[in-house]
Amino acid sequence: MGEEQYPQENPADMAKKYYITALLFLVNVVLFILYTFCGEIVYNVGSLNLEGVFSKHQYYRIVTCVFLHGGLEHLVYNMIMLVALGEMLERLAGHMRFAILYILSGMGASMFSLLFMAFSDKVYSSVGASGAIFGLIGALFVIVVLNNGRFGYISLRRIILSIALQLYAGIKTPFVDNAAHVGGLLCGVLVMLIMIKGVNRKRGDNF
Repeated sequence: MGEEQYPQENPADMAKKYYITALLFLVNVVLFILYTFCGEIVYNVGSLNLEGVFSKHQYYRIVTCVFLHGGLEHLVYNMIMLVALGEMLERLAGHMRFAILYILSGMGASMFSLLFMAFSDKVYSSVGASGAIFGLIGALFVIVVLNNGRFGYISLRRIILSIALQLYAGIKTPFVDNAAHVGGLLCGVLVMLIMIKGVNRKRGDNF
């Protein structure tokens, strides 16, 4: 008996279906290339830190830091997660809701990071999409819970274990902004709950 075959989506069709995910991916990669060629200039201008945000009133850093990465490994891991989660959530939530979810999760992660810096007296600069990625994971957690503990091949046990392992890995790894991870996760949960409530109120059905 031959292997079972499944139809493959054309890359162009996939880009149209998941164009927000593709756009986010492209922005992250382009900015990493700029960072590679321009050195610390891009990092210094866009990274998240207390002095830049509160002393210099550079509030844009709350968003720009989400699209910057400190190294190739950092970028590759986050982009793999973005594509995997984006393909699922953008189709489910819709393009604009997915974009809002991602950006608000990233901003929530940045705010949690700033609060941690302020109350812990730790001085550092932070970059990376992982806070926004954790927001997507938080949104998926909500969807799994509201679908009786299973959504497709994802069970409640599996996603809880995934969240726990990723948070643990962040704690054990040096120079990881764990406050951003927690903030992004919580923000993703909150944003998805609000979105689902709004959709259900408008349409009278499930998200």
